[in-house]
Amino acid sequence: MPTNSHETLNALPTLLAYPGLLAGYRTIDETVNDHLFSNYLRALIQQDMLASAGITDQPEESIEAFIRQFTSNADSLASLCSDGISKLPLLLLPTLLDALTKNGDVHRMAFLLAAYGHYLASTCDSIEADKPTTESGFPQGDWAKITSSDALAFLHISAFASARLHNYPHFVAMYKSYRTQIDQYGVVFLLKQMAYNQMALQ
Repeated sequence: MPTNSHETLNALPTLLAYPGLLAGYRTIDETVNDHLFSNYLRALIQQDMLASAGITDQPEESIEAFIRQFTSNADSLASLCSDGISKLPLLLLPTLLDALTKNGDVHRMAFLLAAYGHYLASTCDSIEADKPTTESGFPQGDWAKITSSDALAFLHISAFASARLHNYPHFVAMYKSYRTQIDQYGVVFLLKQMAYNQMALQ
């Protein structure tokens, strides 16, 4: 987990890349300009990452201003996705484990891991990416888990093994459900469902 709010916010493109690419977007600005994705990322940063880091005084205006910077950033999502295994575990796992041990809300992080797992398991044609899924950095044995017909095998790859995510049944069930929904209906459908659920609770 980044040690301060500036570093956390600078991780925004990595958090955006996988669900954005799966939705058919090619660049950061295309994705951020979709309110469905910007709303998701805003909630992930404010309610999960900053809260877990104990940062409760980050002005909302500064987060909004930071997000707006990406509305004109044409960097390729495919490039950001090329080395996620060196970024996402360090960025996400401490926050996720903190929430799991506190029985907190983990649905946004479960969605992100489900999108990442689906991205890795997908072919170039199925996600219409700029190039095939050729992310490096995985031990040879991990690819069998990534491409397994059992979506839960992804939670056992080397980068996630120490987190022992399989010990949290509610997270496992949520992750598996999200993988299934992304596979059948896509990330846009799932994000809309998540947004509707949040609205119903307000």
